[in-house]
Amino acid sequence: MNILLVSPSYYPQANASYFPLGLAYISAYIKTQGHAVEGLNLNNMDISERTSRLNYVLTDRKIDLVGISGLTVAFNEIDKLIKIIREIQTDIPIVLGGGITAVEGELMMNTLRPDYAVVGEGEFIFTRLLNAIENGIDTKKIAGIWCWDVDRPIYTGDGETPKKLDELPLPDLDSFGIKEHIQLQGGHGQYSNHLTRVDVGRSFPISASRSCPFKCTFCHHAGMGDYKKHNIVKVVDQIESYINTYGVTGFSIYDELFSANKARVVEFCRLLKERNLNIKWFCQLRMDQIDLPMLQMMRETGCNYISFGIESGSDIVLDSMKKKITKQIIADAVKMVREAKIGIQGNFLFGDPAETEGTIQESLQFQEDNQLYFCDWSAVIPYAGTPIYNYAVQNGLIEDRETFMRSLCNISGYLYKSQINMTKMSDEQYKDWYIKLRELNDENHRKRCTEVISGTVLSRWRSELTIVCPSCAHQQALSFDFPFEQDENGPILNSPVGVQGMNILCPECARKMHLKAKNIPHMRVIYDQFQNEIDNIKNNNEKAVVIPSLDRFATTFLEDIYIDEGIVSDVYDTREFRRGKDFLGKSTKIIDNNIDSFNGKILVILPWVEYNKVTEMLKSQTVTPTRVVCWNEFFA
Repeated sequence: MNILLVSPSYYPQANASYFPLGLAYISAYIKTQGHAVEGLNLNNMDISERTSRLNYVLTDRKIDLVGISGLTVAFNEIDKLIKIIREIQTDIPIVLGGGITAVEGELMMNTLRPDYAVVGEGEFIFTRLLNAIENGIDTKKIAGIWCWDVDRPIYTGDGETPKKLDELPLPDLDSFGIKEHIQLQGGHGQYSNHLTRVDVGRSFPISASRSCPFKCTFCHHAGMGDYKKHNIVKVVDQIESYINTYGVTGFSIYDELFSANKARVVEFCRLLKERNLNIKWFCQLRMDQIDLPMLQMMRETGCNYISFGIESGSDIVLDSMKKKITKQIIADAVKMVREAKIGIQGNFLFGDPAETEGTIQESLQFQEDNQLYFCDWSAVIPYAGTPIYNYAVQNGLIEDRETFMRSLCNISGYLYKSQINMTKMSDEQYKDWYIKLRELNDENHRKRCTEVISGTVLSRWRSELTIVCPSCAHQQALSFDFPFEQDENGPILNSPVGVQGMNILCPECARKMHLKAKNIPHMRVIYDQFQNEIDNIKNNNEKAVVIPSLDRFATTFLEDIYIDEGIVSDVYDTREFRRGKDFLGKSTKIIDNNIDSFNGKILVILPWVEYNKVTEMLKSQTVTPTRVVCWNEFFA
């Protein structure tokens, strides 16, 4: 059969955020069984190109069946994909796979309406399904799938999965555009607000194991079965081959847990060293499975960054999460990793059912004591299949499972509009804490700011500068475009554009430091222009209406832009949860459709995702402020 395998994208623009390694393994295996494969990695193209590309492949390549793989957060994208495919070819069989099929299978079948869904590791199950379809065999006899019994979805029971990963062929990277994925990563460094590493270059994905032997309550190893590992020699063979084939300078181990024991990591490092593979790499480990000699070996062989599950600084919460570690283990691990000069990626999770204001305060103190200023606060999200999802459903916190799953596809919208409160705190307390912790992330970053030694504006959105690490005094030169959220027309305006600075990993000591947006030479021009407009209002003894009532970025933005409360007549917002909140000495009012009160007023619009919503309201209702000072429009 001629099979099209599609990986959906979570972003509208072409991006290198994720490579569909699981689909690449499926493709490689079904090719060995006689099937032809066309791969389509939608991450490699902008949203404007995706439908036409899909249409071309379906009509030109004579596809017999389409396979789509994704996690539950791709629910809406997969829904759109299926509808587009059925508009192009109404009768082509569609098979779903990946994490989205491993939970809420009946809901998934009834809502998305695929012909089949493969549950679990798909190599053997998918192949048997293809052979059954090709040979006219009753698919209900194939174990490991969801299929239809007339108009009712049924599950055929667990199917066979690979026992030994090394018996599988190497992943089919080329069919999913690995070269384009590498090209999209840019040049010598990786730049983003979250983390900038100037010495990483271009990297590729590696899988050394599947699943995870631990059972944290917020995690679901979606359809990955039992924890199993590749032979470490074969993993290094693969890495060496990819270095020679693709000319990359780094790799990321995509595993949920690279290794559950130290000996395996030590063996991996020994082989990298023996083969003199000069390459940077990144992995995820547990904090109770490390020691200093192992970490030093990792550093020597190119590991400059490790992701750890920190989650909390309270043993009560860690126990509730079934993390199987304590805050003392975390503190000891942080010291060792810093001594080995390896960077730390980790988050604190807010909102476990055991969370209280007391446990939050305990975690905040732990964060401060260990200077974990770049381990940001995130919310516990009850993804389908996790124990806390079951808890939320059983306690009536999730009333409509489809609506909930769709809400997670816009994670920012979910976190601010429909977040599930699983704690004993009131919803208002919970929301206030979430907003406070998110703002604290930005405040914490500024506790370790870099000093700019020199800087030059190269163009409107590009500067070069030399900075010094506040931890080890190492100096480095940077040259980059900013803001990072740009397209061919310049900065993307429907965001708090130009406010968030950048976190930089020092290549010498591997500690993070923060560069304020205001300290980037070409950005200082905009900050000065906006400040001048605000100062003119005060100097002219005028008053202004201010929108929105900032929550996140409020503290840091008002450190960089001074707004005298005396010039503020009113503060407005469109978000109901901001009603009555104090901002710039005023109680926040909610904008409704009647905004005539803005007529003849000075309007100051601060950094805002919805800034154009208000400007359009002004136009539609012919409301004319005497002057509008809009932060976002300074970037137009």
